[in-house]
Amino acid sequence: MSYSRRTIENQGDRKIIEQSEARELYRNWEGSKNRDLIRARLERAERIYGTGARDRIRAFMKQMQDGTLE
Repeated sequence: MSYSRRTIENQGDRKIIEQSEARELYRNWEGSKNRDLIRARLERAERIYGTGARDRIRAFMKQMQDGTLE
């Protein structure tokens, strides 16, 4: 039996988790307009969810702003 250090990620939940993060950040931004908080949280999301998470979450936030995503 060989052991691999490579982690296998479950991509199925990633979209749901990133959408929930986007909802939280968007609602915080609507209430406070604190760009520093949002920027810091997006950087944190990049570290937690991997490369490209910041852009995906921003895209979800933009969809919320446009009204195409609840």
